Parts: sequence; C-alpha cells; structure tokens
Amino acid sequence: MKFITATSIFTAMKRIARPSTPVVTRAAAAARLGVVLGLTLALAGCGMFATRDPENPINAGSGFERATTPSLVLRNLESALNYSNAGDYRKCFADTARGLRPYAFVPSVQGMAAAPSVFLDWSIDDEEEYLRNIFADLRDGSVASVVFTPSEVSGVQFGDSVRFTADYVVRFPHTRLGAEEEASGSMELTFRQSQQNEWYIASWRDISRGDRPSWSLIKARFIDR
Repeated sequence: MKFITATSIFTAMKRIARPSTPVVTRAAAAARLGVVLGLTLALAGCGMFATRDPENPINAGSGFERATTPSLVLRNLESALNYSNAGDYRKCFADTARGLRPYAFVPSVQGMAAAPSVFLDWSIDDEEEYLRNIFADLRDGSVASVVFTPSEVSGVQFGDSVRFTADYVVRFPHTRLGAEEEASGSMELTFRQSQQNEWYIASWRDISRGDRPSWSLIKARFIDR
C-alpha cells in the first residue's frame, strides 16, 4: 500500500496552481511580424518618418502689449515684424469692429505710381495680407525689422487723437524676385483712442525720400490683386 504524505499533497497543489506557459506557434509569430511590418510601411507611406524642409513660421510668437499709449502702438508694430506675426500687426490699426472709424492709408507718390489701383480702397485687410505674403517669403532664419526715429510718440493730444511724424527704415529679407528688401522714408500717423482707452493707428500717410524705395512700394509688391 502507498501512503499519501503531507509533502506529496503540497507538491501536487503547486503543480495544479502553476499557470501553464502559452505556446506560441511559428504561424502566430509570423502573423504578428506581418502586422508590425504592415503598420511600419503604412506610416512611412504617410510621410510620418520623412524629413521636411524648414518653413518660415507665420504668427510664430507674440510680444503684443495692450496699447495704453501711442508709443506702445509703435512697439507693437516693431514686435509684430520681429515675431512675423501678421495678426498682431493688424491689431495696431483702427478696426470698425471695435467701434472706430475706418483706417485710412495714403501711399507715397512712388507707391501710387507703381500700383495706382491697389491703393484706391486700401484697408486693414490689405495691411494684414501684404505682410502675411512677406512673412511667407522670408529667407530661412531671417527676421523682419523696423526702426522709427524718434522712437517715442511726442505729439500733442487733441481730444482722442494724436498726430505724429517719424522717419523709418524697414527691412524684409525675403526671396521674392523684383521686390525691394529695404525701404526708408517718413510717415505721418494719426493715433486715436478707443472707448476702452486703447490707442490705434487711424491714418497713415507715407512719404518717400528721394529715389529710395518707400514702404508703400513694398506694400504694392506684396499685395496679390
């Protein structure tokens, strides 16, 4: 007769509780490998792993400040160019959506001669459009810039308006053939204050200096209409 001991019972219980090891057949392994390879090829076909040429970002950053003074409007213009931010640039101008009178632009004689029809009904939309077109054509790694002289608005305020005259030098290092990269001249700006105590450019008169390209000329080159 064979006696059943406590040790033999414990050993048998361990064998029953131990999970069986799953057996992976060659067919199952091959199927899994096929799925992985299929996903890899599909992702490669979509271009997920492909390298792309660097593009100039539009609205890459922002240095916009609430324009509680006319001088801050000039700072916002400068930072909009530095950051390639056409949206911030647009916010510097009087917008009827904010309860202000429509923005008015008077081009230089040089700009008007280059594109008379373009400036007949120039609006805040055109200001944004030409600048977006420039930013799209900037050379890789380059930055647009503008310098105003004087750099602070010192005009006398009449009611809700301030008139200001300054010289400017603006640079757009772009790749468009036949278009100027730098312009200089003078500008006569009228700032107006909104009911929210924020200042905007209500009107801009551009004045060319001799035969040097003016800002109006660059606007004419980059408005696609």
